[in-house]
Amino acid sequence: MSYVPTRFIHAANLRLDHQPQGIAAVSESALQLLEDCTLTCFSNLIQTCLDQEVDFLLLTGNTFVEADHSIRARIALIDGFQKLAARNIPVLVIPGESDPLSAWDLQYHWPENVNFFSPGDHERFDILRDTETVATLQLFGSAPAKTYQSLKLKQRNQLFNKHNQRPLSIGCMTPAASTSTQESATFELDSFSLAVPDAFQNDDDSSEVAVDYLSLYKGTSHHTFEMQPGVAHHPGTPQGLNCNEYQKNGVTLATVNSEAPLELRRLKVAPVRWLPVELQLEPHTSAAQLRQLMKSALLSRKPGKHEQLWMIRWNLTGSGSLLDSLDDSTQQAELISALQQELEGHPLPLLEHVFQLQFSPTENNQESGTELTQRYLRQVASFHSRIDAPLERLIAHAGHLDQTWHQRLSTIAAELDEQQIFNTAIRNGQSWLNISTDEELHS
Repeated sequence: MSYVPTRFIHAANLRLDHQPQGIAAVSESALQLLEDCTLTCFSNLIQTCLDQEVDFLLLTGNTFVEADHSIRARIALIDGFQKLAARNIPVLVIPGESDPLSAWDLQYHWPENVNFFSPGDHERFDILRDTETVATLQLFGSAPAKTYQSLKLKQRNQLFNKHNQRPLSIGCMTPAASTSTQESATFELDSFSLAVPDAFQNDDDSSEVAVDYLSLYKGTSHHTFEMQPGVAHHPGTPQGLNCNEYQKNGVTLATVNSEAPLELRRLKVAPVRWLPVELQLEPHTSAAQLRQLMKSALLSRKPGKHEQLWMIRWNLTGSGSLLDSLDDSTQQAELISALQQELEGHPLPLLEHVFQLQFSPTENNQESGTELTQRYLRQVASFHSRIDAPLERLIAHAGHLDQTWHQRLSTIAAELDEQQIFNTAIRNGQSWLNISTDEELHS
């Protein structure tokens, strides 16, 4: 048969209409972009599928969050799927932890191009372009077992042999909670594990799985494991929802052609970019120098095609009067206002800023401080480095509190900035304990 290239887009963790977390006060324009960011992201994804003329769209988990009960999410899904149906582009939906199959079943009028797979489905599914099979798909359950064998993708060297061509074989992991009870062998792939039904193992090598592209199920982080000529991959999330979800956001365009057996390309479709920037301030750093550092950090980054808003977190570390002054919100606002003036004329999206300050005592401060000050600073630094989530730990060890108060205090602690508490402790300690030797003797 004649060779026909295959291309598809793989996306996960769309979390349609789920709202971003940990947002400080922002402008009205930014707030609207944030509230709609996942829906806009999905619209960009659908248009990308049309522009790239893909053979199908693969959605592997957490397309929406059932607990949100979002009508907007369902309307967006139906509208997007109908646009793909008009171009005869199939949609393959693998439910995840936040969007179980039962939640999808609440909508009985999905377009005909949408195909759903339950954790118990173990039959190979043919993905068609017109009447020709361009790929096959099968499901695996993620394994909770503790003992593993090594896993490798079947070496399909004949994939591009013109005398023995065949469609791309795709395997998809599903959450551990949905693992089938039928007999299966368990394998390990780096930090991942699979429960592979016996029907999918090869007689010649029980540690091989006959798929070329293995879709992993692994949180919101991007992962790729090259297993030439196959690959194991998780696209992460197309739209981050907080400052911790900023790395390698996007969807994956997978292309099979005669030049490259299996090529993966990350496409950015998010309207909001979370951008943490690390800057070190010296005691002599001036406001003008800081603005120049901030300006250079922003202009060194190129906005993505769809980006409309950058949520910037300035992580400023060091010491000095300038850093001390930025603990005041008025001083922060004046700095940002001056920075915005210097950025006028540059093609940047809408910018929102938040500051994360970390004060570190300088050697000069430590030398000039009293012995009591030095002992205090060493204890604060030691406690900060040894204890993770100190507020949560303190609450957890408060045995005299009932469950209601535990919940209330835990909620309050989650909203507090622990680094800001440590910064205040350092500055207060340096101020209160920096007393003369005579004063120490008489205190």
